[in-house]
Amino acid sequence: MYKGLARSSSVVFFACCVLSIIFYSSAKAADSVTYQISAVQTQLSDNTLTYIISGSSPPAYTVSERFSPFRAVVDIAGGVFAANVSNSTAQVPDNNFVSLKILDLKKQEPPVLRFEFSLADSHDYTVTNDGNSLTVSVFPATGKQTVKTEPLANSLTDFKITSTPNTTTITLVSNAAIQDYRVDTIGGSENRPPRMYIDIDNVNINELVREKTIGTSVEKIRVAPRGKGARIVFDSASPAMFKYSVAPTQEGLAVVIDESTTATAGSPVPESKKASAVSNSDSTLDALIGSSEELLKQDPDQLVKEAAQKNSPKQLSDDFSFSGYKKQRISVDFYKIDIHNVFRLFRQITDLNIIVDEDVSGSLTLALSDVPWDFALDIILNLMDLTKEEKFNTIVIYPKSKEFVWPTRADDNLAFTADTDLIQQEALVIEQAERVSPKIIEAKKLIGQAQQFEKNEDFETAAQLYTKAMELWPDNAKLANRLTTLYLVNLGMNAKAVYYAKENLKRHPKDNYAALYAAIGLANMQRISEAADYFAQSISSTPPMKEALLSYAAFSENNGQNDAALKLIDKYHTTYGESIDTMISKARILDKLGLKSEAVKEYKAILASGYQIRPDLKKYIQGRLMIQ
Repeated sequence: MYKGLARSSSVVFFACCVLSIIFYSSAKAADSVTYQISAVQTQLSDNTLTYIISGSSPPAYTVSERFSPFRAVVDIAGGVFAANVSNSTAQVPDNNFVSLKILDLKKQEPPVLRFEFSLADSHDYTVTNDGNSLTVSVFPATGKQTVKTEPLANSLTDFKITSTPNTTTITLVSNAAIQDYRVDTIGGSENRPPRMYIDIDNVNINELVREKTIGTSVEKIRVAPRGKGARIVFDSASPAMFKYSVAPTQEGLAVVIDESTTATAGSPVPESKKASAVSNSDSTLDALIGSSEELLKQDPDQLVKEAAQKNSPKQLSDDFSFSGYKKQRISVDFYKIDIHNVFRLFRQITDLNIIVDEDVSGSLTLALSDVPWDFALDIILNLMDLTKEEKFNTIVIYPKSKEFVWPTRADDNLAFTADTDLIQQEALVIEQAERVSPKIIEAKKLIGQAQQFEKNEDFETAAQLYTKAMELWPDNAKLANRLTTLYLVNLGMNAKAVYYAKENLKRHPKDNYAALYAAIGLANMQRISEAADYFAQSISSTPPMKEALLSYAAFSENNGQNDAALKLIDKYHTTYGESIDTMISKARILDKLGLKSEAVKEYKAILASGYQIRPDLKKYIQGRLMIQ
């Protein structure tokens, strides 16, 4: 459940800034964990298999389950075969109830050697640890009868997104090689963008989210069952079809998107876009934000009226809105799935941090169609006698019988927040002063309306109203920053966020909040050099903003500049004092740099700090101290 995530949505870098402070999600202990497998023994008798893995030390391992077909997965951290053992010699004897696939996942952090046992419905299993050995036992399940199983089907389990300045690679992660697939395109229409789709036969999609926003040349991906297979649809973000290539890889199927242009040879670029391409750099940004121009020409009162009509009781009579459930709709079909795998799927759906208490366990069967994800989550929590707390872009799930308290110094966490209070103070209070221009009075009215729509999570309408207010009140720096954060965090439009941040800096060159927002937006767009310049400006005040120091430190670490990240963390400590998050970040970076003795001091300082530490994090730190 606790693993680092690569994002492609609008809050990619913001989330990375937050997550990079959480130690376990980016700690690289791979170079310190090695489990050499010296022998593998198999015993097959009486419809039962005993599989014994013996190694050089007590193994660090996890056991999880996969479905359609059912598989027991044993991951051994740092696992390597000795010279006398190989993948072929470690296989199970031929039988009709269990098969084995061994995968060397070197790119994971830490690297793992995966043993994936596919079991017939007639059998069950256990995994036990005895000293330096692991024993996997497969045996007839009580009360079950042997049934003939269908041939094993591939499963799509995840979307993996990686980006460079000129390409976006979307990998359809599969548990087996994908060879049988077809690729085609559908032209756009007045109401629909052009689409590329991939049909894959004989593939299971139970573990795959049904819709994922990408926010590049591909606006989003949609998944639908098609016979015994699936159709994966890639919606273009513009009226022109994006350039792409599709090829099988070891992980599954890679779709490489050319981000240098969105037009294909068969899709001519409109004249308006040609003009934009040859104009100055600001015109390029103008083109990127042009999608809202027609809407912005509408009368503000009409915008409010239309948005209200969208949520009228008549239109909501058939949905969940009256019960307060308004989140993205999903369809789920779980059959005896481990509860932790369920929450992993919700992590992909929601783009929220989800932390699950160590006492949560069990499996469930659940089938829901076209329901809001928060409704589905509440159903699951009620079924499993669990509850949740939500704060700081994070959901904590724990048993109802326990209590949970947020860290007392949670305000020290990196929080990229909108400057709402300042807007309320400066922009929403209509001063009882003479000579207030009618434009400013109208702008304040629009800001009040925008805030209400923002509170109701109608961010598109809020952005339109804020933008109309900006046209009337262009010198309001707080309003410009609010609009920037709305595009950056809630709408995932990095280009627009950068545009408004730069426009604000033209009028207010010393606005370090605007510089920080520009830096984060540019980092999301992989414009590393330009982002570094704006990060440097964001910490130029005296004292430097704590948000800017933490964001700049995370940015530096993510780009391999660990010495610079340490200096920024030390600057934070000098100015604001130590927090649990900055101490964790410092320990992690010292570990990366190979400064073992200094890392040990920082680990010990964390344990002795008096701060509330999650049990899993405490266990990991203690493990690192033993390794050192």
